[in-house]
Amino acid sequence: MPRAGRTGGAILTSSSWKYREDIDGLRALAVAIVILFHFEFSWVPGGFVGVDVFFVISGFLITSLIARQIAEGCFSLIDFYERRFRRIYPNLLIVLATTTALGIITMVPLTYGPFGRSLVWAALSGSNFAFIGGNGYFDPDNLTKPLLHTWSLGVEEQFYLVFPWLLIFATKRDYSAKWLIGGFVALSLALSIGAAMLNWAPSYFLLPTRFWELGTGALIAILQSGDRLPSTQRSVLGIAGLLAIAWAALRLSEFDPFPGYVALAPTLGAAAIIWANGGIVGKLLSLRPFVWIGRLSFALYLWHWPLISIAAGIGLPPTDTATRVVITAVMSVLSVVGYFLWEQPIRQKRLLGQRKPFFAALALFTLALVGAGILIFETRGLPQRLPADLIAMDEAVKRDSYLISQRCPEMGMESSCPLGDETSDKISFVIIGDSHSHAIAAEIGDIAKAYHLRGLYLGRGGCPPLANITRDPDSPCPLRYESALRKIQENNPKLVISILQWASLVGGPDGEYKTLLFDHNKEVSDAERIPVIKSALEKTIEDIGDRQIVTSITIPEYSGKAPVIWKAWSERFGLPSSLVELTYDQFISQQRYVLEILNEASAKHKNFKSVNPGRILCPEGACIRIKGSTLLYQNNTHLSHSGALLVAPLFEPYLAALTLIDKNP
Repeated sequence: MPRAGRTGGAILTSSSWKYREDIDGLRALAVAIVILFHFEFSWVPGGFVGVDVFFVISGFLITSLIARQIAEGCFSLIDFYERRFRRIYPNLLIVLATTTALGIITMVPLTYGPFGRSLVWAALSGSNFAFIGGNGYFDPDNLTKPLLHTWSLGVEEQFYLVFPWLLIFATKRDYSAKWLIGGFVALSLALSIGAAMLNWAPSYFLLPTRFWELGTGALIAILQSGDRLPSTQRSVLGIAGLLAIAWAALRLSEFDPFPGYVALAPTLGAAAIIWANGGIVGKLLSLRPFVWIGRLSFALYLWHWPLISIAAGIGLPPTDTATRVVITAVMSVLSVVGYFLWEQPIRQKRLLGQRKPFFAALALFTLALVGAGILIFETRGLPQRLPADLIAMDEAVKRDSYLISQRCPEMGMESSCPLGDETSDKISFVIIGDSHSHAIAAEIGDIAKAYHLRGLYLGRGGCPPLANITRDPDSPCPLRYESALRKIQENNPKLVISILQWASLVGGPDGEYKTLLFDHNKEVSDAERIPVIKSALEKTIEDIGDRQIVTSITIPEYSGKAPVIWKAWSERFGLPSSLVELTYDQFISQQRYVLEILNEASAKHKNFKSVNPGRILCPEGACIRIKGSTLLYQNNTHLSHSGALLVAPLFEPYLAALTLIDKNP
């Protein structure tokens, strides 16, 4: 390694860094708020910022190590990467293996198949790439992804691949490392802010939009200005940093554009605490309990999310107090045991101390997990694990659900799908809506056929059929809405059936909402949500005109509950998911605001009515997802074909009334 050279204060001397207990304490804070967030404590809506704190810590520690060794002329890339592997992979691979084994027992093919793909990426340090294709980090379905949290390890490991070369480059070219790193930090921050403004979900997972957080820690390690601060300034700086992290954890939420500029709060907060290097906050974070939790923080972070995800998959949601207590106890025991049995022995080279045996063992373990992941993914979740009759039930659901897609597989923005009796010479009804209409439209059409009525399906998944309302500012849904209105005007049907996921738009009494909401491409706040929906419904009724309009309150939904196949499987063994998951009274309570809006519209407009699927899906006061050996849901929020056959007759009286209208025009 060449001599350090002139780097503008970039390279540290061998005496300029020592172990800091307050940084372990800061780790404890970071992992605590992440775990609280994943346990869905409502008072920590921004707990995900704990990962940003980890990034700053990692950038600081890694840069301190590399810069010191470069200054001493003893930096070696192979030594550096060996230390990183010894630090990260023993715990990671054991967590991956354990989660894979638990998944065989607890995960259904629908979720175990995608798990196999994420397992391959996680074992190869690229799991952040495995999740960029979904709807982002805050997708409600992410509870079914036990390895989602490993995205942050992917970002860190990719940082480790490129960052040492940046310092080596600065040293060889005699460049100022602080300005070089600062330039990359500024560029990354600009990319992050731009991506957040565009609401580009993948930016959450990618190194280019996260580098500035790790780079901020790196700059602190190079500058080391905090060492010259008086004690009062250290305390003020530390308190300011702690308040910034607390503000982010308590005030930010999934609805804020992130990372972007709002990520400056936790990032600069962590940087301030590290820079202060002492003071009141430093002393607080150096207390033994915080230091001990900090030393276990990596293991706690690795274990907590798979346990939460798997528990939710068998019907034990993270909001349940008993579930939280059990998971906390289990992850704590596993973290402590791992710390003494493999984490420390491998890091300190008491176990697999020689480089070649260590890398050989690492490679074999990794290849085994990659092979397992490929097998799980290619077989679509090893369905052979299930009893034959349950496989048949699952296959029937996949085969028969969303019949409208099978009948009209290539519906475009302007197209429609015929329903009912196609021999009739006029269109008597249309169905509009989002994916909830997709799940039942064909079954309603089959009822209409018995009355010799012809109709059109004009729905589109993800597009609520309300004037000016979208879930995404860049959505094509307004075009679909205008197209549906044109077809209604052209065909002049007497009946319009509108089926949508009202609950996700309106929300419930607990104040929590499932989706973002935009009105005229402007994001709607929680306080504005109900008035905006009421106004949009009024405009929609006006647009549709003097026609009979029938909608349905949202079907009972089971977000966070075990998949319906698992429920069928587990009931045979008397597991917790055999208990009542949702009562009819709870269902009505969840729909309180939806009912308020629909009842108000019904009172105001004689041509507007609503039906209640809960009366069918909640017999005897308990809502069901399985009836005998039949699955009524294809997933936790959409009806199967069998469920649609039960609910579709709610619209039959309105279809039957059309025959009377035709006879007496």
